[in-house]
Amino acid sequence: MKHSAYLLLLMSAVIASPLAQAEPIKGVDGQSVDIAPPKRVVAVNSSLVEILFGLGKGETIVGTDVGGSWPPEQAKIAKVGHPYHPSLEGIISLKPELVLAAEENLTPATAGQLRSAGIPVLILENSSKDGINGLERRIDIVARLFNVQDAGKRMIQELDKQRSELGKKIAALGKKPRILFLYAHGPGEAFVYGKDTGVHVLIELAGGQNAADFTSGTKTLTAEGLVLASPDAILMMNRGLEAVGGIDGALKLPGVALTPAGKNRKIITVDDTIRWVGPRFPQFADTIFKAIHAKPSR
Repeated sequence: MKHSAYLLLLMSAVIASPLAQAEPIKGVDGQSVDIAPPKRVVAVNSSLVEILFGLGKGETIVGTDVGGSWPPEQAKIAKVGHPYHPSLEGIISLKPELVLAAEENLTPATAGQLRSAGIPVLILENSSKDGINGLERRIDIVARLFNVQDAGKRMIQELDKQRSELGKKIAALGKKPRILFLYAHGPGEAFVYGKDTGVHVLIELAGGQNAADFTSGTKTLTAEGLVLASPDAILMMNRGLEAVGGIDGALKLPGVALTPAGKNRKIITVDDTIRWVGPRFPQFADTIFKAIHAKPSR
């Protein structure tokens, strides 16, 4: 009798353990993972890295792409290459128990090769899909994967709070400035970001209208297109503005000096990770809102 009671107690402990995966979790590609919370994860997409750290699971990340910059701890994590072209060999060499990625960062072919190598892969929806609502879905999925649902709920509640506070400020203002994002590698090359991008989500979250909403995805910058877009403000990543030589260099890009933003030198730098909708997006949007609506200094 004592032996049976001991076995029952042991089985109950195993079932209640956070190491037990309650149910398979299906990715956006229709493929599921059914594993205990992994201790070795390769996370391809900076927003997923931030989600894992926000859930208290940053220590499980053994590899990520080179696109992230937050939190500072991620600088010490092994890198597996470009966020849109990660190295298959680099991922496998890290012996992960799971590869976690957004669908824009891992092709079906690469995911298939990883699965053939015996590595579970969970593909989540595109990081720009449905803005903050989509981000909250991804947080919920990752929280369930690690059995830390309470931490996931807290993250989502904080996002909702920040979004609500920002929405009140935007509503009180009652106008939507035209904002355009320029992605530049150097003085001779730049792109604008239209709809279906993380940047579009950020601009709308900041209470603006994407001046490049005439296109989807990315498009090469032209002087004619920029003048037609007529942005009131231009966003550039920190490293992008540095690459073109600061604001004076940005004004030399095709058409920039002819826009209201160029004439007023309204060029605002943003975090290098804004292409992927992540937990800090409401903070980025608030910073942009304040910069755009700041009264000019006398």
